[in-house]
Amino acid sequence: MSIDDEDLGSEGLTENRQLQLFTDRYEFTRLFASYLNDDPPRQSILYFYGDGGNGKSLLLKFLQTFCSKRFIPKTWEQLKVNSNHRVVAEFIKNAKVRENCTAIPAVWHDFGLPARGENQPQDPFYGLLMLRRNISEAAPQYKFKFPLFDFACVWYLHKNGKSAEEIKRLFPLNEVAGLIAPVIDLVTQNPIGTFAKAGLDFFVKDIDQKIALYWQQRQLSGERLEEIRSKDVDTELIFELPKLLGEDLTAAMSERDKPPRLVLFFDTHERFWQERRREQGERYFYQDEWFRRLLRRLPLELGIVVVVAGRDHPKEQLQWTEAAKFPIPQQFLDIQLLWHLSAGDAEDYLRKTEIIQPDLVAALIKYASINPEEKDLQVHPFYLGLCADVVLVERKRGITLQAADFAVIPKLEDKTRELIDRLLRYVDEEVREAVHCLSACRAFNDELYFKLGEECHFQATAANFRILKRFSFVWQDKERGENWFRIHDLLRRLDYERENSTTCKAHEVLETHYREVGNLPEAVYHANRLDWERGVDEWEREFNAAFERSDYQLCRSFLSVRSDFCIKSDFQLGRISQSEGDYFTRLAQHAEAKQEYLEAIAAYNRELSLTPDDTATLNNKGIALQSLGDLQTKLSETDAAKLSYTDAIAAYDLALNLAPNYIEVLNNKGNALQRLGELQTQLSETDAAKLSYTDAIAAYDLALNLAPNYIQILNNKGKALKNFGNLQAELSQKDEAIESWKAAIEAFNRSLAIVPRNQSIRNLRDELQEFLKQQE
Repeated sequence: MSIDDEDLGSEGLTENRQLQLFTDRYEFTRLFASYLNDDPPRQSILYFYGDGGNGKSLLLKFLQTFCSKRFIPKTWEQLKVNSNHRVVAEFIKNAKVRENCTAIPAVWHDFGLPARGENQPQDPFYGLLMLRRNISEAAPQYKFKFPLFDFACVWYLHKNGKSAEEIKRLFPLNEVAGLIAPVIDLVTQNPIGTFAKAGLDFFVKDIDQKIALYWQQRQLSGERLEEIRSKDVDTELIFELPKLLGEDLTAAMSERDKPPRLVLFFDTHERFWQERRREQGERYFYQDEWFRRLLRRLPLELGIVVVVAGRDHPKEQLQWTEAAKFPIPQQFLDIQLLWHLSAGDAEDYLRKTEIIQPDLVAALIKYASINPEEKDLQVHPFYLGLCADVVLVERKRGITLQAADFAVIPKLEDKTRELIDRLLRYVDEEVREAVHCLSACRAFNDELYFKLGEECHFQATAANFRILKRFSFVWQDKERGENWFRIHDLLRRLDYERENSTTCKAHEVLETHYREVGNLPEAVYHANRLDWERGVDEWEREFNAAFERSDYQLCRSFLSVRSDFCIKSDFQLGRISQSEGDYFTRLAQHAEAKQEYLEAIAAYNRELSLTPDDTATLNNKGIALQSLGDLQTKLSETDAAKLSYTDAIAAYDLALNLAPNYIEVLNNKGNALQRLGELQTQLSETDAAKLSYTDAIAAYDLALNLAPNYIQILNNKGKALKNFGNLQAELSQKDEAIESWKAAIEAFNRSLAIVPRNQSIRNLRDELQEFLKQQE
């Protein structure tokens, strides 16, 4: 059942070369093979975790490339009883398909890839759509169908304003001409041709009837169709997509001609969090919630094999088993630690690179170890690869390095810098400049390489690009295409921390480039790398603009880039968290919104511990507390809401003690008092409510004395007077209520005299006037 049972030599170190150099991990090769060959299928998720640079990605690529095979029963039984892991692993790697095994379709999904257009691997919509496309492309012979998921995606895109042609580009080309096109054309009401291909009666005029007929012809429940169409696409349907994809995969893997296994590889799981990996609370769990939803719905018992790689232990650090929503129970996790290489395995690796001098090999192994003073060396794969790069680059120049060249071993924390610096000293200056430029890219291809060469003034040639691709710290980015690459995060981080001038120039070029091509989130990322404050300011401004116009897809793109952001001030962190809280509130993600507001308040408190008299921080803290109070009121957490409003008012008072004429703070204080009065009215705390309304109106009056034509404050005062009048009427204080309503109408009239086209205020004024006539 599914978990959710509820409802560098002459060849260089290109990726193929890296796979050929792959060493050790024999027991993991055997373990993976058991998932593909044991019957019945194992019902657990294979999760590899370990430090950065330990070879998790390479292991997954190796398993996908060489080990996604299912053997005939006789061969597998012989392998199972063989106790030599290395022999078994070598046999699995070298076994020829069609001789005694068949190829198993294997799908790759890398969460670490930077978002690019609709390719956004961490996004709850586009990430799933990428996965769905990749499944179809990995197993075309099985013709997987995704009717529920596809219809929901098309409906989602249509409701978000995408045209039929834009939608078609998001699905596999071979399917657009067949199964997908009728769905798209039905939903978007495209021309006759595809209706006819779908076998529909075009003379049925009503679109609802057309869709129902299409659904009926495919023997699918009309109730499910209506359920999908009835959901709000941004606050409900998007969170149902993992479930729908899981249901479609369950149906597909139940067919007679289904593959015996289907492998889903998920790499770089930690990229959901980036520098926020150590935060806690619901916001932490929200980051990969859609992924956990999907995992819970996958039919493991039908032969789907899930392999995940990440830096953190899924139970102890990621706390998957403890998540309040959509946890992954312990019994469904097969957790494997990917540790460093042994000295013997490291020697095997160096031998494959044709580094065989015994004393040099011993020196390199000790240099690349995390414990060079101990007897049982633990060799860091990333450091070992860099050591090999250094030797091979020098060998190409006709220089043979000796063991003495690696006799001085730097501290562990300095090894990355030392090895990178040493390697780049030995390469051509143009290559060295290119490496520092490309470390600014979250991913690059030859087009970006040549563009950076032109703009950053290094000689970009095809030959140098081939050299770059051979380094051990350069990886192919297959999700984006055969000619896309990325540089290891450790090197990128090193160049950023050292403020490398070449890297900074590249960020300038890339910021301009991404603005020109219309990828604003990516441009803002590079702006942040150049000037973290400018990037944060623009992120907040553009995120809030997208939020105001309900462009939630763009909001999610900004959120994915925010994971890579550098934020060096608690004040700015509070601003970002506050915006995220507003976003999650709008999408009814209440637990996540609450967590963001709490993080914003905590950030402002840290800032105030250093600058207690900062009025802007006090004001922002008050706004965050007020927003939290609004959310708590909505969730009927009345005691907590009253406390939040009271704390917000206290923050505003502290700011006003320092700056009595701070108009924005006076307005905000009035708003918090008004909200508190509304809550107290609901709770029948009438005396307290009357006092809150009186204080709110007094705060607005103080602000209006300073700025008589401030439209927003006039409107807020009018609303407070109206609500105060309603309370007085409930208390049978009719004369007082009438006076309050008249004062409210006066405030609205003053506002409309300045902005006569404010229809919402006009309607509020007119309704109140009509009501007042009836009372008099």
